[in-house]
Amino acid sequence: MVATYESAIEQIAQSVFSTMLNVELIRVEQPAPSDHDLLLATVHIVGAWTGSIVLALSPEAAIEAAAAMLQVGAGDVAAADREDVAAELVNMIGGNLKGVLPGPSFLSLPTIVSGNDFGMKVRDSELLDDLMLSGGNGVLRLRLYTQAGDAI
Repeated sequence: MVATYESAIEQIAQSVFSTMLNVELIRVEQPAPSDHDLLLATVHIVGAWTGSIVLALSPEAAIEAAAAMLQVGAGDVAAADREDVAAELVNMIGGNLKGVLPGPSFLSLPTIVSGNDFGMKVRDSELLDDLMLSGGNGVLRLRLYTQAGDAI
């Protein structure tokens, strides 16, 4: 039996967005948007459990998150601001999630993927959880991957 962490991921994301951004997230059941349209941030967890968490923010969610965290107007948010805030959010989510995964383990520095017409793949991994959440004006997607063969 493969363990999933869907409810933990959802609760952690809701807590981070509520505390840091004053944004209430709700679970939505809708088709996931293409990664080509999203700002992606990922951290890797290595140790007793090895895997990755990928946070994908719609353009609207990225702007709203950056404006809230930096306490500026949406029109004052630069691309670098969106990337910095996405990196910080995935780092907080990953750090909290690491606490519920088998340990000991270590968290990598965040990686950001942005632009147009790109693809991202977490190599040698299996998708455990895939959640769509909405808050404010945009959607976000959280995916948890585990190293192939390490599913517990």
